[in-house]
Amino acid sequence: MKKKWVITGALAFGLLVSAPVSGFAAMGDHTLRPGTWDNDVYELQGKLKALGFYDFAVTTGYYGPVTKQAVTDYQRAKSLSVDGIAGPQTFNSIQNNITKKSMTVAATAYTASCEGCSGTTFNGTNLKEIPYAKVVAVDPNVIPIGSVVYVPGYGYAVADDTGGGINGNEIDIFMKNYSDAINWGRKSVNITIIN
Repeated sequence: MKKKWVITGALAFGLLVSAPVSGFAAMGDHTLRPGTWDNDVYELQGKLKALGFYDFAVTTGYYGPVTKQAVTDYQRAKSLSVDGIAGPQTFNSIQNNITKKSMTVAATAYTASCEGCSGTTFNGTNLKEIPYAKVVAVDPNVIPIGSVVYVPGYGYAVADDTGGGINGNEIDIFMKNYSDAINWGRKSVNITIIN
């Protein structure tokens, strides 16, 4: 695996550990702004990444400077009111600009918190430094690296990793804790790839 670290990753992690946690409503049920940390932000980041505006390697769930810039750039590109805050107008525009493709896969889970685990993804993200990242390992011949994937029971994640045992319609989802990875087990899930 190649090693690469984006400087903003350290900033994002620092902001993550000090960020407040807010509710878990569906994206668009409430306005998202800098300082928010929740599942809605994972979805916002994932959809903006799929549209080419969120340039951080993985979704983090924290609405910090990188997410604000992505929202601002999106609003400017779509001739919306530019304020860096994701409200109803921005959500509706994003929804109208994405496409989706569904597929059924066998999903297992892995962690970076184990003996011998490097914690570095195929794409160079250090999951030990960003433990709240949502990442899936994929077969790049089926799901391209960098794709945004919605996994029921997990959320919006980035295809940022590969694995020797991941072949065809299989994914491996990253979990912060070993026990969570074991509890996930192996499931057949209908995922959505956001384009």
